[in-house]
Amino acid sequence: MFSKALPSAPAFSYANYRWWTLTNATGPLERGIQQGVLGFYVLEITGSASLMAISVAIQGISALFMLPAGILADRFDRRLLLAASMILAGIVTLAFCIGIMAGIESYSWTIIYVTVTGILTSAQMPVSRAILPMTLPREYLLNGISLGTITGALPRVIGPGAAALFYDFLGPWAAFSIGAFVLFIGAFAVLPMKLAPIDMIESLTTSSSVRNSAMSEVISFLRTRRELITVIGLMCVTGLFMMGPVNYGAPIIFTEIHQTDATQLGLAWAMLSAGMVVSSLFISSMRELNNKGGFFGMALMGGGFCVAAQVLAPTPALTIFFFFVWGCFGGFFMNMSQALLQMRTPDQYMGRVMSLSTLAMLGLMPIGVAQVALLDNAVGLGTQPAVTISGVLCFLLALSAVVFHKEFRQAR
Repeated sequence: MFSKALPSAPAFSYANYRWWTLTNATGPLERGIQQGVLGFYVLEITGSASLMAISVAIQGISALFMLPAGILADRFDRRLLLAASMILAGIVTLAFCIGIMAGIESYSWTIIYVTVTGILTSAQMPVSRAILPMTLPREYLLNGISLGTITGALPRVIGPGAAALFYDFLGPWAAFSIGAFVLFIGAFAVLPMKLAPIDMIESLTTSSSVRNSAMSEVISFLRTRRELITVIGLMCVTGLFMMGPVNYGAPIIFTEIHQTDATQLGLAWAMLSAGMVVSSLFISSMRELNNKGGFFGMALMGGGFCVAAQVLAPTPALTIFFFFVWGCFGGFFMNMSQALLQMRTPDQYMGRVMSLSTLAMLGLMPIGVAQVALLDNAVGLGTQPAVTISGVLCFLLALSAVVFHKEFRQAR
């Protein structure tokens, strides 16, 4: 009945996928809320772009915890791991909000919040992505991935803007408290899933030698799939030359160059998500798509162009427009990268491959932030030229992958 009602969304005919979708919507909503107001909040309480950059970088450094999370996802019940991390993150976020209400608006208190929630969020992402292929037959996986991008992006359309409005009218505690609420919803949505057992890593302990062995096994697998190495490499490019620079540059561009408030910045992040929804709707209508690698690389080229265009745009409206276009490209490179990885990775490696790929993107984000901050402040180049250079490098590296790696370009 469900599949007849939604002929273009066959993934929704599977109950496990529907529960996963609800959880998948709440995690990005919380991250979008934090992304939309955290930089503005730090700038407000410290007046320092450098301290703002550090707070963003800490989120990326916390991504190192994705590696042990990926190993655990191949060993223990993925549902319980995901639910536990979301509940703990919700509790920490509530404590942060209570602290703000009590008058504790210090940078150190903010760093504690960002660090702990960053670690827990890092655990959520690879585990959630490892669960997705367990909820659907392979022939519907591309449909499920693209619909998952939509359900993950739609809350980001509403979340950052709503959080910015709460921030402006009620205060920062109200904006961050929304994130805690949705995390609890997501945690309880995981539990009804009924997933088949996986081929787990045997004799897994917490010793470093066993962790190294578990990751070495995955690296050996990746060496046999060169196209997947290129995918992960381009995800490194995404974090280093696209996500990091924009997370550093966007608050500065809106507050210091365009001289606008948090609402405009929140709208920009919302339009990014709206663009991802538009392109993901297009992809979800396709049963199969050839040359996924080529689409991924070309979309990343478009993303690099938009990074430069955002900071060079003369008006806030044009900057927001390029956030939307960036999102359209983003829907393609996110969906294609996940499809390439999940369709080519055996389930017993899925948690670790998802942790490596997500770490490649988010783990290098603090280095991307740092290199732009260095060019901006230490070298004195300025925010706009520094971010523009990163966008150009992103474009060129993606172009080289498309031109020179035929196996990747033609990957289906």
